[in-house]
Amino acid sequence: MTIVQEPVDNWITGSDKVHTTAATIASGEVLAARTPLGQVTATGKLVEWAPGADDGSEKAVYLTSSSVDATAGDLAAQVIKSGTFNPEDVAWPAGATAAQKLCAFVGTPISLQTPY
Repeated sequence: MTIVQEPVDNWITGSDKVHTTAATIASGEVLAARTPLGQVTATGKLVEWAPGADDGSEKAVYLTSSSVDATAGDLAAQVIKSGTFNPEDVAWPAGATAAQKLCAFVGTPISLQTPY
């Protein structure tokens, strides 16, 4: 008989390597770990992904690698730029629809895949 143990953390769900990069989180942002981020075109700064926006932040491009508190001003932080992750563990913004979540990272090196 073979016993297969389920991983304790199902966050990483694929064989892609996880990479991070340094980025600037915009002043005023308070974000949980694993929050999708959009990049404001005018400033290049990252904010919580806003699928209804038209300033660049409507495209999810990164994920927070840890919680972020930028209430005191812009904050340099490491963000996730690639890998395959469990969409059930993403800290989606309130109001994001199933269709928006499905399309959030299309065209980026971030993939979403439920564990099997």
